[in-house]
Amino acid sequence: MPQNQFQRMMFALITVVITVHGYVFYSLYVINGSYFSSIEGATSVISGINIQGGVYAFGHYLPIWAVILIEFCLAYTLENLLGSPCSFKLACKVFNPAETHHMIFETAIICATVGIMCPAMSFLAAWMYYPYYARFSIVTLFANWLKLVCFNFPFAYFSQLFFIQPLVRTIFKAIFVREKQTESKPQPAAAPDYIITVGREFCSGGAETARKLAEKLGYKYVDKELIDRTAWELGMLPEYVEQKEEKPSGYFDIPPHWVISSGWYSDNNLTMSDNMKIVNAQRQIIRDYADQSGVVIVGRTADQILQGYPNVLSVFFHADEDKRIQRCQELSSCDKDQAQKAIREMDHLRSDYYHTITGKKWGSENNYDMYLDLGELSSDEAIEQIIDRIHHTES
Repeated sequence: MPQNQFQRMMFALITVVITVHGYVFYSLYVINGSYFSSIEGATSVISGINIQGGVYAFGHYLPIWAVILIEFCLAYTLENLLGSPCSFKLACKVFNPAETHHMIFETAIICATVGIMCPAMSFLAAWMYYPYYARFSIVTLFANWLKLVCFNFPFAYFSQLFFIQPLVRTIFKAIFVREKQTESKPQPAAAPDYIITVGREFCSGGAETARKLAEKLGYKYVDKELIDRTAWELGMLPEYVEQKEEKPSGYFDIPPHWVISSGWYSDNNLTMSDNMKIVNAQRQIIRDYADQSGVVIVGRTADQILQGYPNVLSVFFHADEDKRIQRCQELSSCDKDQAQKAIREMDHLRSDYYHTITGKKWGSENNYDMYLDLGELSSDEAIEQIIDRIHHTES
């Protein structure tokens, strides 16, 4: 399954390419094949279409390639804006993705996607293939839409479930598994053995600075990638992990830190909440990254998880509230009150999460090796101080 936004878009692209060609074939050969073959002088469906002057769409006769291109653009847009996000939410209303076998949950997503996309695309097709040479009637349009839904739904359901999606997954794995196996590990420019953990206040500029630091050192940058890898290992979807991550929905979703550290609340505990499964998985993934050289890890209490590891440098970025409010307004185009509310809510959320997991105060200067003010320092100046600290420690 896709593990990031680029892979999700590529997955949708492969799906739509195969689906559109399948639907055009279904429409021209299965549904309308006898009509095209019966055109005077036609010896096949294609020859009948050519004699007619193309496929009738939008009141004109268009070549088949133009019809495929139009349907592809419409289907790809709908899939990304409507099909993918809504089908996941619908599937979650029926099944808990953390407790359901991934094949069953994926089947639920396919069914939900067909239930959304088939009526939507059929409605667009009703407009596209409406007989504009006759007087337009909304009743006729509606009747054509229902007719297309009845024709398309059985084909959509069975083709997606038993042919198209298995084929798409096979192609996707062939492309991206090979890519994952052959991608080379970034070669650090300096201090290859360092692991830098980054905590940051919301809208302080800490995540952006951490990314620039990783680029300058040639280190691997780990932030949203943790969501994708966690989802992969737990058999959950990234959207679900992101929804749950650092957002416990109830008091018992994440137990106190002393329970976690005791080892009692392990993966063998059947009462474990989804939030705790995610916390446990991310703790192990962070340790896996720490076994590599040259990595910048953002958030997720990595500074405490990696205590005792050699060559770990923990950094916390902060800034005064006024500058953070100004930055939040610039990034999200909100007013001052909305920005202040968002900052305080996010800080409260991170503080609660950090204290619950570690038993320590989030943002306390005593918890970190470096405590940098991005209100006083520019991003580049902060990076230089971190690099100087690394070089000083090495010497």
